[in-house]
Amino acid sequence: MGILSAKPTSVSAAHPLGTPPRAVTPTRQRRVPLPVIVHADDFGETVEITDGICLAIEAGAVTSTSVMVNMPGTAAALARVPQLAQQASFGLHLNLCEGRPLTAGATLTDANGEFLRKRRLAAHALTGRLSLAELEAEVTAQIATLRDAGVRVSHLDGHKHLHQLPIVCAAVANVLPRFGIERVRITRLASWREVRRPSLLAREIAARHAARVFARARLRSPLHTVDLRALLGAERALAPPGRPRSDGPAPIEICCHPGTAAADAGKPGSHRRFDELEFLLSPRFRAVLAMSGAALVSYWRV
Repeated sequence: MGILSAKPTSVSAAHPLGTPPRAVTPTRQRRVPLPVIVHADDFGETVEITDGICLAIEAGAVTSTSVMVNMPGTAAALARVPQLAQQASFGLHLNLCEGRPLTAGATLTDANGEFLRKRRLAAHALTGRLSLAELEAEVTAQIATLRDAGVRVSHLDGHKHLHQLPIVCAAVANVLPRFGIERVRITRLASWREVRRPSLLAREIAARHAARVFARARLRSPLHTVDLRALLGAERALAPPGRPRSDGPAPIEICCHPGTAAADAGKPGSHRRFDELEFLLSPRFRAVLAMSGAALVSYWRV
């Protein structure tokens, strides 16, 4: 696979999905567009998940995705990157809890050589039972796999958001600068008021700790994230940015998990992937972007 082109530009247009300019600025108070990354996790997890993400990118609804490099659909997914690189940014979806690692990290695996499952890995991270050196080796191997496949890596995010765990975020912060990667996801919510269940509280605490670790490494992140599922049942405007930057408002991220109907049947999970895909391609999603004054951008805009 050849080296991909330079930073994509076509996903930074001021008006999303062909929405007329009048619809994008709904009030006189909104003077500048709100930059929004629509990011799909799990590119390469399965062929069917990848197919759904590709459909959303090709439609202009998704502007960024991240690749899992040790999964059954990885090879097929990497083959599709060159045709999509002008429409979306591609990051690494760091996987530490599913399948087999690319390195021999004894503290990361069970007796069968498989990654520890999510809750067990989190417990080990919180109790100091993960090796920083082994984590750094695995992060390095996964990034290198993506880079060696010819992908220009825009950022890193984590499968199940595990890149924000204590010690894991330290490994990420140590490795990314070695590859010249300057961006990382942080799943900060817009406000503590959005925390409505214990699992979300734990994730928010981890995210805010990771934000401090990443900031020391001079890594940049979207201002906050919004789960697409929060928009599915009750379409609402996205929260505007809370702190100004010299080059304009900081981007926010809509995190989604689209897939085909076959993706849901083949690998059921907490996300209804086909529902998310249909919403992304619908006039309802375009209406959310319009009422928010959104301008779709990729992770290169962070």
